[in-house]
Amino acid sequence: MISFEDYLCKRNDAIDNAAYQLICAMTAQDHNEPKEDDPAVQDWNMEIIGELVDAAEEIIQEKAGHTCHPFYCDSIPCYQTGDCKNQYCAFLQTDSKEGDM
Repeated sequence: MISFEDYLCKRNDAIDNAAYQLICAMTAQDHNEPKEDDPAVQDWNMEIIGELVDAAEEIIQEKAGHTCHPFYCDSIPCYQTGDCKNQYCAFLQTDSKEGDM
């Protein structure tokens, strides 16, 4: 199984990139031009991306009932803090399987 650190990096990169793609799609002057050539497209900005991800996570949590945006809390992976409520979390399922052995 993939390490939590690798999972966190890959998953958060995917989330941040998807948020930036949404920003590009919603600000582009011309969707046929590369975003680098479009003056209307915002530069990569983690402040904007972070706010968009937080808002999306809140909406998705409300509508779908779960999200997975992994993090560390005081050097402890989120799934070990008791804050993870995602019933589909691969790390929670792995821990419970190991505990059953």
